[in-house]
Amino acid sequence: MDNQMRPQHVQDFLRPILFGLPEDDLEALARAAIQRNFPAGAMICQEGKPGEAIYFIVSGRAEVVKEFDETHERKLRELESGDYFGEMAVLEQGPRTASVRTLEPTTVLEIDQEVFLSILGRSPALSVRILVHMTTRLRDSDRQSITELRQTNEELNRALERLKRLDQTKTDFIMVAAHELRTPVAALTGYAQMIQGIEGARSDRQLDTLVDGIVTSTDRLHRIFNSILDLSRVMSKEGLDVSYSPISITVIFSGIRNEFERALERRDLTLTLKGIEQLPFYSGDPDLLYKLFFHLVSNAIKYTPNGGEITVTGQKTVSEEIGLCLEVAVEDTGVGIATDDLDLIFEKFYRSGEVALHSSGETTFKGGGPGLGLAIARGIVVAHGGRIWAESPGYDEEGCPGSRFVVQLPLLDPQYHL
Repeated sequence: MDNQMRPQHVQDFLRPILFGLPEDDLEALARAAIQRNFPAGAMICQEGKPGEAIYFIVSGRAEVVKEFDETHERKLRELESGDYFGEMAVLEQGPRTASVRTLEPTTVLEIDQEVFLSILGRSPALSVRILVHMTTRLRDSDRQSITELRQTNEELNRALERLKRLDQTKTDFIMVAAHELRTPVAALTGYAQMIQGIEGARSDRQLDTLVDGIVTSTDRLHRIFNSILDLSRVMSKEGLDVSYSPISITVIFSGIRNEFERALERRDLTLTLKGIEQLPFYSGDPDLLYKLFFHLVSNAIKYTPNGGEITVTGQKTVSEEIGLCLEVAVEDTGVGIATDDLDLIFEKFYRSGEVALHSSGETTFKGGGPGLGLAIARGIVVAHGGRIWAESPGYDEEGCPGSRFVVQLPLLDPQYHL
């Protein structure tokens, strides 16, 4: 046919591409070559299909693409007249590792693998030529991958910086909002407490109930605002400001027990302290450490069904990470924590399981809340140079496998030696 290349023309076309190949081998390849014409957008060879031929582009352009799924692919390189492809699959006698698609009407020469391998086996020149071609292509592919990786890293770094700025903006807004809201809430609490002090208000049962509700609700709001402010300090660049002084862990848990006494009685929960009284004085921030253990006990109460048990155990131990330290573990018989959540629970606003959004208090079983307590607890522990982690067999509301939160605080503080 007029549009078909004659063997001599094919041989002339292949000669500069396969420079150094003997003429009889070139003639054999030319006789075996089949000319194929493809329209734009046609698939010459498909990834995953057997590599049964090698192709030489006579005219037109094509692209080599790597398919990730039905909708995503990566362009590896472009091919034009004089380029060839498919030799790796032929040499490996395996499936193709990429697809080749035409970018415009393209003419190729297709040479069967048996003919190509036969000539390759008796021609050192062709073997060297193919080896050089493959080495060059791999080198170019490595360069492209390194360039793309560098660009991707730069884009990720820029995105990370934007996220950091947005996160800081959000943190600043939350801190300012909490400050602004805490002031009127404190005023409401003060006015409600003043009404409670009026003799006539106490004698009116309906008014007394309403005022008690206002005081309880404003106290809860005040606690939430304080938690938000604590978290904003944890998230700030400066971190928490720790004021060191001698602390009795026994006194801390005595105060926490008193604060949760009514909630424990109401829900028939048992809080047991073991080894706490034997702990030595610790050099740390009294307010921050009180909040640390308050949040851990509060979390245990929230996720332990009525009638359950909460056990706080204290001991001196030696940690591979921080050396001699105090270890306090808060263990419960609650619903437990999913394995995938053990690290995530210390992130701000994160809550495991399905949590109610309409709870009447922070000690209600699975009660709703802002999800700040454990993030604050971790920030306080880190500010003291310690470690905190959670342990649990899993999440199960029926079996209630429980969970255990462990805090380790270094005993030998560089500023205070007690």
